[in-house]
Amino acid sequence: MRYLLMAVALVIAPFGTPAAESAQKWLLLEPPVDETSDRVTVLDQAPLAQWNRVGTYDREATCESRRSEDVRATMTEYVRLSTSAPLPPMDTWLAVARDRRRAEASTCVSADDPRLAPAPPR
Repeated sequence: MRYLLMAVALVIAPFGTPAAESAQKWLLLEPPVDETSDRVTVLDQAPLAQWNRVGTYDREATCESRRSEDVRATMTEYVRLSTSAPLPPMDTWLAVARDRRRAEASTCVSADDPRLAPAPPR
């Protein structure tokens, strides 16, 4: 049975691509937010192990495409709110600004990136 699974994996992998490489997963991550602040404080300097997973993808290009869609969507919402009448309340503005900043700071990383490992206890 084990040999059959290995053979299937080799057949499924695209030609010229090792099976392990084709099984690579890509993670779309967004930085955490300081929820105690009255301002929009996105913690984009936090270690990647503390970032929030937004999605998992089979290809880096798919991950990057989704990231670009998210950035465009948050910008579209920001522009929509700025042209609405009456203008939305401040808490709505802050939420949209936070979402936009998180989308802009988001990143795609390989699932086996060593920066995703939790820091060892001191």
